Amino acid sequence: MRKKIHFRVAGAAVAVATMIAPPAQAAFHLWNIREIYTDASGSLQFIELFCPASGQTFLNGQQISVTSAGQTHTFTLNKDPSSDSLNHTLLFGTTGIHTAGAPTPDFTIPNNFLFSGGGTISFFGANSGTYTALPTDGTLSRNWGDGNGVNSPQNFAGQTGTIVAVPEPATFALLGIGSLGLFCAFRRSRW
Repeated sequence: MRKKIHFRVAGAAVAVATMIAPPAQAAFHLWNIREIYTDASGSLQFIELFCPASGQTFLNGQQISVTSAGQTHTFTLNKDPSSDSLNHTLLFGTTGIHTAGAPTPDFTIPNNFLFSGGGTISFFGANSGTYTALPTDGTLSRNWGDGNGVNSPQNFAGQTGTIVAVPEPATFALLGIGSLGLFCAFRRSRW
Protein backbone atom coordinates (compact mmCIF):
# COMPACT_ATOMS: atom_id res chain seq x y z
CA MET A 1 0.00 0.00 0.00
CA ARG A 2 2.83 2.40 0.81
CA LYS A 3 4.35 1.95 -2.66
CA LYS A 4 1.08 3.00 -4.33
CA ILE A 5 0.88 6.12 -2.17
CA HIS A 6 4.51 7.02 -3.02
CA PHE A 7 3.86 6.65 -6.74
CA ARG A 8 0.70 8.75 -6.53
CA VAL A 9 2.46 11.51 -4.58
CA ALA A 10 5.44 11.48 -6.94
CA GLY A 11 3.16 11.59 -9.99
CA ALA A 12 1.16 14.47 -8.52
CA ALA A 13 4.38 16.38 -7.74
CA VAL A 14 5.56 16.04 -11.34
CA ALA A 15 2.18 17.20 -12.65
CA VAL A 16 2.18 20.27 -10.39
CA ALA A 17 5.79 21.12 -11.29
CA THR A 18 4.92 20.95 -14.98
CA MET A 19 1.96 23.29 -14.56
CA ILE A 20 3.93 25.95 -12.64
CA ALA A 21 7.05 25.89 -14.83
CA PRO A 22 8.34 29.38 -15.59
CA PRO A 23 7.40 30.78 -18.99
CA ALA A 24 9.97 30.37 -21.75
CA GLN A 25 12.20 33.37 -22.41
CA ALA A 26 11.63 35.39 -25.54
CA ALA A 27 13.68 33.75 -28.28
CA PHE A 28 15.77 36.53 -29.79
CA HIS A 29 18.53 37.25 -27.27
CA LEU A 30 21.30 34.93 -28.55
CA TRP A 31 22.13 36.89 -31.71
CA ASN A 32 25.63 38.48 -31.73
CA ILE A 33 27.23 41.21 -33.83
CA ARG A 34 29.72 39.70 -36.24
CA GLU A 35 30.61 42.51 -38.66
CA ILE A 36 29.83 46.20 -39.35
CA TYR A 37 30.80 48.22 -42.41
CA THR A 38 30.56 51.68 -43.89
CA ASP A 39 32.05 53.46 -46.85
CA ALA A 40 33.14 57.11 -46.61
CA SER A 41 29.78 58.49 -47.79
CA GLY A 42 27.61 56.28 -45.53
CA SER A 43 25.58 55.15 -48.54
CA LEU A 44 27.02 51.63 -48.33
CA GLN A 45 26.62 50.22 -44.83
CA PHE A 46 25.78 46.91 -43.22
CA ILE A 47 25.42 45.21 -39.86
CA GLU A 48 25.73 41.43 -39.75
CA LEU A 49 24.43 39.42 -36.78
CA PHE A 50 25.14 35.72 -36.20
CA CYS A 51 23.17 33.20 -34.13
CA PRO A 52 24.84 30.03 -32.79
CA ALA A 53 21.56 28.69 -31.34
CA SER A 54 18.23 27.31 -32.45
CA GLY A 55 14.84 28.94 -31.86
CA GLN A 56 15.93 32.60 -31.88
CA THR A 57 13.29 33.65 -34.38
CA PHE A 58 10.93 36.02 -32.54
CA LEU A 59 12.40 39.19 -34.08
CA ASN A 60 9.35 41.04 -35.42
CA GLY A 61 9.11 44.32 -33.47
CA GLN A 62 12.67 44.10 -32.06
CA GLN A 63 14.96 47.11 -32.59
CA ILE A 64 18.54 47.96 -33.43
CA SER A 65 19.75 51.38 -32.36
CA VAL A 66 23.03 53.19 -32.83
CA THR A 67 24.01 56.17 -30.67
CA SER A 68 26.82 58.71 -30.92
CA ALA A 69 27.24 62.17 -29.39
CA GLY A 70 23.65 62.25 -28.13
CA GLN A 71 22.13 61.29 -31.50
CA THR A 72 20.33 57.94 -31.95
CA HIS A 73 19.26 56.08 -35.09
CA THR A 74 16.71 53.28 -34.55
CA PHE A 75 15.51 50.54 -36.89
CA THR A 76 12.54 48.29 -36.04
CA LEU A 77 12.37 44.82 -37.58
CA ASN A 78 9.11 44.08 -39.38
CA LYS A 79 9.27 40.29 -39.77
CA ASP A 80 10.67 37.07 -38.35
CA PRO A 81 13.25 34.90 -40.15
CA SER A 82 11.88 32.38 -42.62
CA SER A 83 13.35 29.35 -40.82
CA ASP A 84 15.32 28.34 -37.72
CA SER A 85 18.18 30.55 -36.55
CA LEU A 86 20.86 27.91 -35.88
CA ASN A 87 24.16 29.05 -37.48
CA HIS A 88 22.44 31.72 -39.55
CA THR A 89 23.23 35.38 -40.08
CA LEU A 90 20.99 38.40 -40.44
CA LEU A 91 22.15 41.12 -42.80
CA PHE A 92 20.95 44.70 -42.28
CA GLY A 93 22.14 46.85 -45.18
CA THR A 94 21.56 50.03 -47.14
CA THR A 95 19.88 49.75 -50.53
CA GLY A 96 23.13 50.13 -52.48
CA ILE A 97 25.11 47.23 -50.99
CA HIS A 98 23.60 44.59 -53.29
CA THR A 99 24.66 46.36 -56.49
CA ALA A 100 28.12 46.95 -54.94
CA GLY A 101 28.72 43.20 -54.46
CA ALA A 102 26.94 42.18 -51.24
CA PRO A 103 24.07 39.70 -51.12
CA THR A 104 20.54 41.08 -50.81
CA PRO A 105 20.09 42.27 -47.22
CA ASP A 106 17.44 40.67 -45.03
CA PHE A 107 16.47 44.13 -43.75
CA THR A 108 17.08 47.53 -45.38
CA ILE A 109 18.47 50.27 -43.14
CA PRO A 110 18.70 53.95 -44.17
CA ASN A 111 21.92 55.49 -45.46
CA ASN A 112 24.18 56.85 -42.70
CA PHE A 113 22.52 54.60 -40.09
CA LEU A 114 25.92 53.76 -38.57
CA PHE A 115 28.11 56.55 -37.21
CA SER A 116 31.47 56.13 -38.95
CA GLY A 117 33.32 57.96 -36.14
CA GLY A 118 32.24 55.39 -33.55
CA GLY A 119 29.33 54.89 -31.20
CA THR A 120 27.27 52.34 -29.33
CA ILE A 121 25.14 49.73 -31.02
CA SER A 122 22.28 48.05 -29.15
CA PHE A 123 20.01 45.37 -30.54
CA PHE A 124 16.98 43.40 -29.41
CA GLY A 125 17.05 45.12 -26.02
CA ALA A 126 19.54 42.64 -24.61
CA ASN A 127 22.84 43.12 -26.40
CA SER A 128 25.01 46.14 -26.95
CA GLY A 129 28.57 47.19 -27.53
CA THR A 130 30.72 50.19 -28.25
CA TYR A 131 32.72 50.54 -31.44
CA THR A 132 35.50 52.96 -32.36
CA ALA A 133 35.88 54.76 -35.70
CA LEU A 134 35.13 52.42 -38.58
CA PRO A 135 37.36 52.01 -41.62
CA THR A 136 35.90 54.03 -44.49
CA ASP A 137 38.21 52.95 -47.32
CA GLY A 138 35.44 50.94 -48.99
CA THR A 139 37.21 47.59 -48.49
CA LEU A 140 37.66 46.96 -44.77
CA SER A 141 34.95 46.28 -42.19
CA ARG A 142 35.02 45.85 -38.42
CA ASN A 143 34.95 42.19 -37.46
CA TRP A 144 33.46 42.35 -33.99
CA GLY A 145 36.17 41.47 -31.48
CA ASP A 146 38.77 40.65 -34.15
CA GLY A 147 39.75 44.04 -35.60
CA ASN A 148 39.42 44.92 -39.26
CA GLY A 149 39.34 42.69 -42.33
CA VAL A 150 38.02 42.65 -45.88
CA ASN A 151 34.22 43.01 -45.76
CA SER A 152 32.34 39.75 -46.20
CA PRO A 153 28.59 40.27 -45.72
CA GLN A 154 26.35 37.21 -45.48
CA ASN A 155 22.54 37.10 -45.44
CA PHE A 156 20.12 34.65 -43.78
CA ALA A 157 20.03 32.46 -46.93
CA GLY A 158 23.81 31.95 -46.61
CA GLN A 159 24.73 34.05 -49.66
CA THR A 160 27.99 35.96 -49.27
CA GLY A 161 29.76 38.72 -51.15
CA THR A 162 32.29 41.53 -50.94
CA ILE A 163 31.45 45.18 -51.42
CA VAL A 164 33.62 46.91 -53.98
CA ALA A 165 33.13 50.61 -53.33
CA VAL A 166 33.60 52.89 -56.32
CA PRO A 167 35.11 56.33 -55.61
CA GLU A 168 32.62 59.18 -55.41
CA PRO A 169 31.89 60.98 -58.74
CA ALA A 170 33.52 64.14 -57.35
CA THR A 171 36.79 62.20 -57.09
CA PHE A 172 36.60 61.30 -60.77
CA ALA A 173 35.91 64.91 -61.65
CA LEU A 174 38.92 66.08 -59.67
CA LEU A 175 41.10 63.43 -61.25
CA GLY A 176 39.86 64.41 -64.70
CA ILE A 177 40.46 68.11 -64.12
CA GLY A 178 43.86 67.40 -62.63
CA SER A 179 44.86 65.21 -65.57
CA LEU A 180 43.58 67.77 -68.05
CA GLY A 181 45.55 70.50 -66.27
CA LEU A 182 48.74 68.43 -66.42
CA PHE A 183 48.14 67.68 -70.09
CA CYS A 184 47.63 71.39 -70.88
CA ALA A 185 50.75 72.36 -68.94
CA PHE A 186 52.72 69.72 -70.81
CA ARG A 187 51.38 70.93 -74.16
CA ARG A 188 52.23 74.57 -73.34
CA SER A 189 55.79 73.70 -72.36
CA ARG A 190 56.33 72.08 -75.76
CA TRP A 191 55.16 75.15 -77.71
